[in-house]
Amino acid sequence: MLKKLILLAAVIALGIMLFPGKTTFSSSQDALAAFRSNSCVDCHSKSNTQLKLTTRYAEWHMSLHRDKGVGCEKCHGGDSTAKEQAKAHVGVLAGSAPNSRLHPKNLPETCGTCHKEIASTFTESKHYQNLKTAGIGPTCSTCHEHMASDVIYTPEQTSKLCASCHDSTNALMPKRPEIPGKADEVMQSIRRANMVVIWADRLVDDAHNKKMDIAEEEKEMKVVRGLRAEAKVSWHAFNLDVVRKKADSAFEEGTKVKDALRKKLYPNQ
Repeated sequence: MLKKLILLAAVIALGIMLFPGKTTFSSSQDALAAFRSNSCVDCHSKSNTQLKLTTRYAEWHMSLHRDKGVGCEKCHGGDSTAKEQAKAHVGVLAGSAPNSRLHPKNLPETCGTCHKEIASTFTESKHYQNLKTAGIGPTCSTCHEHMASDVIYTPEQTSKLCASCHDSTNALMPKRPEIPGKADEVMQSIRRANMVVIWADRLVDDAHNKKMDIAEEEKEMKVVRGLRAEAKVSWHAFNLDVVRKKADSAFEEGTKVKDALRKKLYPNQ
């Protein structure tokens, strides 16, 4: 029995290493039931020869995009109703093509089809303006790689990425070593805001289980979640001071609610 548990743990750990982004598994017996009439999915799900293609398909299959019903054609173009390969691939262009949906300059519009608020915030940033005019700067996939199967989200990763342009001997931008440091701190502030929201939400669940009246705390938590959401959206404009202020406010107000809930739930502690 112990050997079986160890083997199971090893399999899970391997899956996490291979797919470090958030992975989801449909409860449906056929995870592709919603894509039965989608020729792109039907064909690529059966392909097992081309390494890059099968890897990309696997990333999509494990993604939230699949769970939300977003097929290949939504981002890559093409005709998912066509049965012939040539017709199905009409409009599918290499990401380097200027008129491709996946070209760095066009990605915000493509991603903005679903992620409107975030994409709109990003296109207002100096980074995107530089990308449009000079071809230098990040785009959506810089931080959210292929279908967000790998996302830059830790303070360390963020600092390193910012440093590649703002604090590197080979960088095209003037050196500004304070930017990676501030970006690291901002991501820390967002993470601790996330932490306190999760903590408070668990206390809310405990209070519900005990049939306690926490209407006021729940009202305050809506405000906290709003502040946290604003911080996350604002991050995409890269105004670090603004993001830090919103994230810190979410943490501070969330801490107040968390402490109030703990006091109600555990008055003797």
